[in-house]
Amino acid sequence: MTKILELRDRMIRFYSRYETYLFPIVKFAVAFALFSVINKNIGFMELVSNLPVALILSLLCALLPVNAMIWLSALVVLADMYAVSLETALTTLLLFAAVFFLYFRFSPKDGFAAVLTPVCFRLHIPYIIPVGCSLLRSIYSVIAVVCGTVLYYFLGGIQQNAAALMSTSEDVTSSSRLNISVGQLFFNREMYLVIAVFVVTSLVVYLVRRMEVDHAWTLAIISGTLVEIAGLFVGYMVLGITGKTLWLLIGGVLSMIIAFVIQFLFMDLDYDRTERVQFEDDDYYYYVKAVPKKMVAVREVTVKHFGNTASMGKRIDHSRPVPTAEEEERSRKVMAKELDIDEGLLK
Repeated sequence: MTKILELRDRMIRFYSRYETYLFPIVKFAVAFALFSVINKNIGFMELVSNLPVALILSLLCALLPVNAMIWLSALVVLADMYAVSLETALTTLLLFAAVFFLYFRFSPKDGFAAVLTPVCFRLHIPYIIPVGCSLLRSIYSVIAVVCGTVLYYFLGGIQQNAAALMSTSEDVTSSSRLNISVGQLFFNREMYLVIAVFVVTSLVVYLVRRMEVDHAWTLAIISGTLVEIAGLFVGYMVLGITGKTLWLLIGGVLSMIIAFVIQFLFMDLDYDRTERVQFEDDDYYYYVKAVPKKMVAVREVTVKHFGNTASMGKRIDHSRPVPTAEEEERSRKVMAKELDIDEGLLK
């Protein structure tokens, strides 16, 4: 366990030291994953849905603030929706306006949560997003999670009905295209089920991890994951949705593992060394419970210098005469005393 703690501390120190260079790399990786998901699932406009454009946009996201990733991905999605139909593009634009209002009003600093939510849906581990955000962020981060969830299900519905929306048949009118687009937003019962479960999960995790009990983060992770799995399992049964139980269990277990990794990195506490302190001032009497984090003591290396150290760091002057026998004798005595050995061994 000590080796793992040392590895964690080295990783944290390494990231803190080179954060200026590593954070843009992280943003590039997240942005590239996001644009790859968009291109693979709704890449209807070939002009913007290709690898070179994804790389260029990812580089821009690496240099710009995190929220720039949201704006650029929204522009790409709008272009793809316009390639489907004008009605779909207008519906998407109105949805983006509502989502951006909620996001920038309540959780403008949770851009990674909004971006990673649809990516994690494609990886079948979306359950880590509400748990992880409630562990690391405030309760308002659930707004970003909800926004990402709505966009994922809406765009997924557009993909499934792309053939009807792009049809040039006379039977498919503008009103029918608009009804199909709007229907993906208002009549998707699975989307509302997932949103409700994610909101409840976020509240449970946030409240439990703030409780004044030992192992609060561990209890929050376990309770949040169980709420997600149980809520979605029951909801799928009520709605008659089949074929998702296996991925629900696998994704829930993987999400719990990732959540414990997050706990190990950010809140690994040593409850065996808990301290309770009491003190007072003129107005209050305070009871403080202090739980230290598990840390590995940094090894201190002491370098001892023997003999004359006056010339350390200075250029050696080789023009000086050879030391006398008396000077050599004095130097041997000093070194023998420092090394605690017999002086005759240095002759």
